[in-house]
Amino acid sequence: MKVNFKKLAADGRYGDPISGYTGHGQALKEQFLRDARALLKQAGGILARSGFTECSVRVNPAGPAVSGDVAADFWRADDLYNTVYCTIGAGAVLFGGRRDGLIIMARKERRADQPGRGRTAYRTLCMGINQWIDPGMHSGELAAELLKIAGLPEAWPGVLPGCTYRSRTAGCLEVPSAAIRSREEALQWKSALGAALEASRRDASRVPEEMDEGDSGPPVRQMPLFEAGTETEAGGEACTA
Repeated sequence: MKVNFKKLAADGRYGDPISGYTGHGQALKEQFLRDARALLKQAGGILARSGFTECSVRVNPAGPAVSGDVAADFWRADDLYNTVYCTIGAGAVLFGGRRDGLIIMARKERRADQPGRGRTAYRTLCMGINQWIDPGMHSGELAAELLKIAGLPEAWPGVLPGCTYRSRTAGCLEVPSAAIRSREEALQWKSALGAALEASRRDASRVPEEMDEGDSGPPVRQMPLFEAGTETEAGGEACTA
């Protein structure tokens, strides 16, 4: 069975920048939110095959000046407190290389119960390193990256970690912390950041046809999507096939 993997539209298809100041711009913004939601929901379906059967997806349309964002948490049914968080939206961070500013960011998180809300709710205890993911990846590639992130350790308090850019054209590029203590560290940081930004520009310049066949990223095993999960967080929506 061939899976029709979801992906975001090419750079500029949602507007540049993405906003709701005009009727046309609002329509493009709403299309972005639908596409991002579909991408995360299908990624959740694929993750379920590896045990991450629970998924909550939330859409935040925000105001007319911004793109809004779509965020999701993924976790195992037998482990409510260790999750992978992923968000898609336009921001000032350059990772992604797109003129419209769209980025995908994910990280591992550990949470705890948040009582007094009337429903099951959680608060974040600690977060892992931010992982910037090429926004051109389709749902199968995104799910593969999220599984890798699920295996990373959380950041310890007091640690100033760097970040990672996960590229289709250059693989996984580490960027050290910007807490620079010497000229050598400054040069190392500048070189690493430059390599990540250049990879993001190459990723963004690829046309959709180049992303489908013969992609240089990791192979994705095609599979039928999973059965529906369950909603567990206020304001969240469970992943469905």
